[in-house]
Amino acid sequence: MKYCASIRFENGAPRLYLNDRRIPPVLFCLSDFPAAKSNTAYAQKNIRQFQQQGILPVCADIDLALSWFKFSPPDFEPIQAEIAGVLDANPDAPVLLRLHVNPPYWWIRDNPEEQVLYIDHFGIDDGERRRMIQDDHRQRIRVSLASEKWLKEAGELVAAMCDYLKETPEGDSLIGLQIACGVNGEWHQWGTDCSVPMRRRFRKMLLEEYGTDEALQRAWGRPDVTIDTAPFQPDPRQLGDDGVFRDPVRSRHIIDAQRCIQLTPPEDILYFCRIIRKHWPGMLTGAFYGYFVGCGGANAPIGGHLNPLTLLDSPDLDYLSGPFPYMKNRLPAGAPISRGLLESNRLHGKLWLTEMDQHPAGSEHESGGDPARRSETLAQMRRNVLLPLLSGEGLWYYDHRIVPSVAKMDAKRTQVGSIWRKKGWWDQPDLMEEIGKLQRLAEENDKKPYTPAADVLCVFDAKAPYQISGQPFSEYPLLHELLRCGVMADFIYLEDFARCEISRYRAVFFCNTWLLTDEQTDMIHRMTAKLQRVWLWAPGYSNGKTLSPDNIARVTGMRVKRIPGESASQVLSGMEEDDPIPFPALDPFFAVDSPEAEALISDHEGRTLAARKGSDWYFARPIPQKEHLQRILAEAGAHIYTEDGAFVIADGAYLYLNTASGGRFTVHLRNGKTAELTLDGNATAVLDAESGSRIL
Repeated sequence: MKYCASIRFENGAPRLYLNDRRIPPVLFCLSDFPAAKSNTAYAQKNIRQFQQQGILPVCADIDLALSWFKFSPPDFEPIQAEIAGVLDANPDAPVLLRLHVNPPYWWIRDNPEEQVLYIDHFGIDDGERRRMIQDDHRQRIRVSLASEKWLKEAGELVAAMCDYLKETPEGDSLIGLQIACGVNGEWHQWGTDCSVPMRRRFRKMLLEEYGTDEALQRAWGRPDVTIDTAPFQPDPRQLGDDGVFRDPVRSRHIIDAQRCIQLTPPEDILYFCRIIRKHWPGMLTGAFYGYFVGCGGANAPIGGHLNPLTLLDSPDLDYLSGPFPYMKNRLPAGAPISRGLLESNRLHGKLWLTEMDQHPAGSEHESGGDPARRSETLAQMRRNVLLPLLSGEGLWYYDHRIVPSVAKMDAKRTQVGSIWRKKGWWDQPDLMEEIGKLQRLAEENDKKPYTPAADVLCVFDAKAPYQISGQPFSEYPLLHELLRCGVMADFIYLEDFARCEISRYRAVFFCNTWLLTDEQTDMIHRMTAKLQRVWLWAPGYSNGKTLSPDNIARVTGMRVKRIPGESASQVLSGMEEDDPIPFPALDPFFAVDSPEAEALISDHEGRTLAARKGSDWYFARPIPQKEHLQRILAEAGAHIYTEDGAFVIADGAYLYLNTASGGRFTVHLRNGKTAELTLDGNATAVLDAESGSRIL
């Protein structure tokens, strides 16, 4: 093989190695639609342009279905040819292949019993599309991710493909396989799958977890059910038992059914990764998974990624990947937030590759973006690239298209929304020059030990969506408010709390920890005894056995009482003054009933909606206002990089400052030094974290 790739955890972060030479984890990535195939003129040109900027690895996209036939033996030449197209442009390119393992259209039609059953109807048969993942989210006929027949046949093909490719010249340049399936290849469920294969997986799960009918009956509080007859009812639209909350016993059947839905994507990913490991040792394995911020909404129990630890704990997978949240963070004024919880990835030694898929500003009107909006484009590019890099992770530039839902009706470019016509997003001299500058910085940063700079920790429970009917609030407004206070924050899963580097932190925000067992509560209190703890809305309202305000009191140290829920008329105005974010209706809703606690917020009836007692802070609403966040951070002793409203990302070597409005900024470095700088609007500056001198 020309290249042997590996991920090694050293100097504080997962590092990418090629032939024992460490390189920054930065790639150029082609998309799945026809105009992005590696043998097209645009793809070849842009592969060479990224090569000139020092970015050699290329990710290409291919369908296993192209080699999968009904009567004929498999033919892997289309997959081989996709790699060859990359090498035609750059013979030295290490190639990562995103492999869609969906079965062909004919297979789905021939195997109706293996199709998704969308609660009560089969998928729409709208014919075969040239782009396999087109209309994935529109309840088309798709294979159930619980189908054992599909897994067996696709697995055999992946094994044969590995055996074939590793003997070819193109295989010598292949460094990894990213397994793709589910909606858009990103391992979201196609829908609420009630098919025979999924029901079969449900029975297996019940047997694995409960073992006997008697144990199942105790857990569900239903003496009439058995493992063979237990109803499969995963529909997330079923109402809660206590406001939006599901009773942990009475609604255990719903929770278990949704958990079963969520088991299959990571199981499928690891099934294919193990085949690859067996048939092609040394090949990197990865997948789209681990999306959390802004992922799923009310449908999160079905379409979310709620079993990340299954993959993060597995030695059979090297990396996870995903795009940014498609939310306000992509605007010039947006906070730098990843969809994945990057600190959890780092704690497990897994590489995270962010998909940098934000087109230049104004691309719907001019190829390469509007020159008059270059400052906006450059600021967004720096923010999107530096966020993963300064978090100890990596990224790829995803040269996609402007999807019709994003393009405005007045778009002037006729190719907007087309899957057949394409020019490179960054096919402009000044943009490629900027990409080169960022790559030089990535190369320098990769030489240094990774030193985390965050001293604020945000904790999220991936299992929280099972506990409620609907999504009561978005994570993004909370994180936006917190980060605009000028701090650095890490984001982790609750399941990783015991392994986090707790001594680094000064304040911990428990953002959606609605389910906390007594053991978890005791562990958290023990680990955070010297820190400021912030609890939002209904922390620990469920302890896994009951729903009770007493559980919240045990967690926060403050008694609470239930009061009538608030309407959605409450707003958060911190993001854009002309575009306020409404608070959702909260039911149940609580007021603090502890006279010894310091009241922070009271409503018009004098009820305390936020209070502080010792090192614990409780907010009945899920998004504290900035003045309260600033007080918490000050009392915690968290490092405030700037009080001027800019967003910051930092590690031990570099510091990034982003502002939409511009102005004069004072930056406080961790070593006690200060730096003064003046920035225009839509600007991102990069400073040396020790000296404060400006680098970009």
